[in-house]
Amino acid sequence: MDNFEEKTGLPNEGEVVQENTAYEETAPEVNPDAPLDTPESEKPDAPVNIKPQAEPEETAQGGDIPVSIPDSAPGAPVYGDGDVQPLRQNSPAGSAPGMRPTLNRVEYSEQKPVKNYSPFSRGLKVFCGLLAAIILVTGSLYAGYYFGKNKKQNLFRDDVKMNLAAKPKDTDGMTAAEVYDTVNPSIVGVRVYNSKKAFDASGVIYTEDGYVITNDHIYSSVGAPKFKIYTYDGKEYDAVYVAGDVISDLAILKIENGKGFDVPVFGDSSELVCGENVYAIGRPNDASDKTSITTGTVSLPSRRVQSSKTNYSSSLIQTDSAINPGSSGGALANMYGQIVGITSSKLSGTDYDLINFAIPTVTVMRVVDQLISKGKVTDRAKIGITYTEINSVSKSTGNYAATGLLIVSVSSDSDLYGKVEKGDIITRVNGTEITKDDIVLDIIESSKAGDKITVTVLSKSGDESEYEITLGANVGESSYKESEAQTDNSSKENSSDGKTFDFPNGE
Repeated sequence: MDNFEEKTGLPNEGEVVQENTAYEETAPEVNPDAPLDTPESEKPDAPVNIKPQAEPEETAQGGDIPVSIPDSAPGAPVYGDGDVQPLRQNSPAGSAPGMRPTLNRVEYSEQKPVKNYSPFSRGLKVFCGLLAAIILVTGSLYAGYYFGKNKKQNLFRDDVKMNLAAKPKDTDGMTAAEVYDTVNPSIVGVRVYNSKKAFDASGVIYTEDGYVITNDHIYSSVGAPKFKIYTYDGKEYDAVYVAGDVISDLAILKIENGKGFDVPVFGDSSELVCGENVYAIGRPNDASDKTSITTGTVSLPSRRVQSSKTNYSSSLIQTDSAINPGSSGGALANMYGQIVGITSSKLSGTDYDLINFAIPTVTVMRVVDQLISKGKVTDRAKIGITYTEINSVSKSTGNYAATGLLIVSVSSDSDLYGKVEKGDIITRVNGTEITKDDIVLDIIESSKAGDKITVTVLSKSGDESEYEITLGANVGESSYKESEAQTDNSSKENSSDGKTFDFPNGE
C-alpha cells in the first residue's frame, strides 16, 4: 500500500539504534587463579585456566542483535514481538559496563510426540473439501462465461457466401402460383418478444443450417429480444441473434441446431426493369400463420430513400406489391422464382398508396456476408461530410455559383478535413459534374472504404481546387439491445406523416 511502512521491534537495515545507557550492568569480579566450581561429571581431563576477556568492541560481533531497552524494564531487552526477556547473568568476566545485551537461547522442555492426529486430519479434510468446492465452482463459472462469450463468436463464419443468379434466358416466367410454391419453403415467420411485448415479422432462409435474413428494425423496440421461427411446414424453432446493420436495415438470425432447411435462389437485382412482375411473400398477419403472396410490378428498380433514423440514403427497389406490417424481412421474388429483394418498408399516409420498398440483393449480398463473417459491415464507404444538394433550381433561387454539394460540416475522420470548410461546394466527382446528389451517392455506394476518388471544390472565395481523397469506413451498428430497459419507444404503430414506414413498429 502507498505511504505505508510496517513497524517492527527490530531495527531496519542501516538504521542506527541508540543505546539506553541509563542502566548499566557490572559483571562480578572473577579471580582467574581461583578454582572453577564445576560439577565432577563435567570437569575436563586437564585444568582449564580462564583468562580475563578483553573488552568487546563497540560494535557487537558474532551475530549479537542490539536492541533498545525501554525505561519501564531496566536491564531487559525488547524483541520484535514485544516480549521481554531477562539479561544474561553469565556475562563473561571482564565485560565492560554498558555492554550490549546478548539474546538468550530459548531452552524447550522435552515433550512426548503426538500420536493422535485425527482432529488435525479432520480439519485438513474439511479444508481440502472446501478448497476443491471453491475451485469447482470457480471453474464452472469461468467455463460458463467462456462458453457464453464464444457461443456467439462460433456463429461467425467465413465460408458463407451469397451468389446471385442471372435471369434465365429464353424461358417463360412462372405464374404467381408457381412462384409461391417455389419460394414458400424458404419463407419463415419471426416472432420477436421479451417479458413485456412481442411483434411479428418475416424472414428468408439463407443457408441449409438455418441462417435467416430479416430486417434490423424488427427488434428496435424490444430490448433483450428472443426469437421464434415458424417454417412453412408448421414447425417451430428457437433462434438467436447473430448481427444487424441499422443503415441497410438487414439482420441475421440463426436457428439453433438447424439443418436441412430449403435454400432459395437469389437473383441479381441489378437486372430488374420497370414494369417487371414481382411478388411480395411473407407473413403479414401472424408469424405462425401461413405465408401469403401479393403481386405487383417494379415501379423503379432503384430509388434513393433517406431513413429518418440514420439520415442515410439507400438505393431501394420500389414496387406496388402490397407490403404490410409483419411482411418486414420477407421476400420480393421475380417471375422466375428468384429472390431479388428483402421487403422492408413503405410510405404511409392518406396521400400515398402502394409505394413500397425492398432492399436489393446486390446490397443484401454485400451486407449479410459481412454480418456473418465479422458481425458488422466494415467496408462501406463514406466521404465524411454533411451537405445540402444544389440542383439547377436551388442554384437559381439560392444564388449559388454552381450546382453540387454545399458543404455543411466535415467530420474529423474525413480526408477532406482541413482542406475544405462550411460553404464550399463540391462541383465534380471523378470529373463528372454534380447536378444532383445521386451521382455522388451512386459512386460512393459502389466503392469500398480505402478506395480513392477525385473531387473538385469551389471555395467561398471563388477559388477552385481538386483533391484526391481516400474514402473512409462507414461501419454499421445494430438496433439490437441486450437489456429490456434499452428500448426505442419513439416508433408509432400507425404513422401518417408520409415518412418511410418500417415494420412492425413504424416511425
